[in-house]
Amino acid sequence: MQRHRVLIAFGIAWASALLLSYWVYTKSTAPEVRDVVPVVVAARDLPLGARLQQDNVKLVTVERRDLPRGVFQNLSDLADRALAVPVAANEMILSGKLAPKGSGEGLTALIELGARAVSVQINEVSGVAGFIQPGTRVDILFTRIFSNGDAATTTLLQNVKVIAYGRQFEPGARPATADASRATVATLLVTQEEAEKLVLAAQRGRLHFSLRNGLDDGINEPSAPIESSDLGIDDPRKPVTPARPAGPTLQTGPVVPPVPPPPPPPKPTIVQIFRAEKMTEITLK
Repeated sequence: MQRHRVLIAFGIAWASALLLSYWVYTKSTAPEVRDVVPVVVAARDLPLGARLQQDNVKLVTVERRDLPRGVFQNLSDLADRALAVPVAANEMILSGKLAPKGSGEGLTALIELGARAVSVQINEVSGVAGFIQPGTRVDILFTRIFSNGDAATTTLLQNVKVIAYGRQFEPGARPATADASRATVATLLVTQEEAEKLVLAAQRGRLHFSLRNGLDDGINEPSAPIESSDLGIDDPRKPVTPARPAGPTLQTGPVVPPVPPPPPPPKPTIVQIFRAEKMTEITLK
């Protein structure tokens, strides 16, 4: 009887193992039901400012749970939109990577509403040895030289974004020039008032860029311009020349001969007359 119960228990365990194996097998081989949705991605590497068209975007399927915010699921939603940042191939097109509708393509797609793009001529020195690149932020220093030879420098604008360097408006790009010291231009994103200041300052003096840390967006309080006397080096004093005594006044007009003095009056003639011991003087005029 005891042996019979052991055989029954062994048979139940063996059958349970078979059923469990079959269930695992069917689960692993059955096709998985996935909740996927189509999203728009870049068909190839797209540069900043590129206009999205049917030939440079495509649809791929992604699980719904993996969707980030701002994705597009229809190609028609991206008609005539331009990229505000570069996008790699097969990268999702998100709303935060696009320029506003109707902003055009290329550089115009990078100009924010209400802002202006102004180009300033720089060289390797004023452009921080070429480290000024699209996407960096700078302070703009203005130096004016006065007619007496003195000069003063002040911070004209702070935390200004560079959106293009030469004709390149992608981060990390540099203009291909044979001479590294050759002057080029940097295009800045400014307001209307700041644009007017930049144009006037470029006509009245020199502009110099000061590169900022990408995380530093602070604005300092305006300070007084730095003059030559603030450098601690005064101009050498010139020796004082003693004043010459005043001399005769020189006439610049025609020479007038001096007027001769009047002749002296004639001296009277005195006649002496002697009579015996008496003398008489008679004055004749």
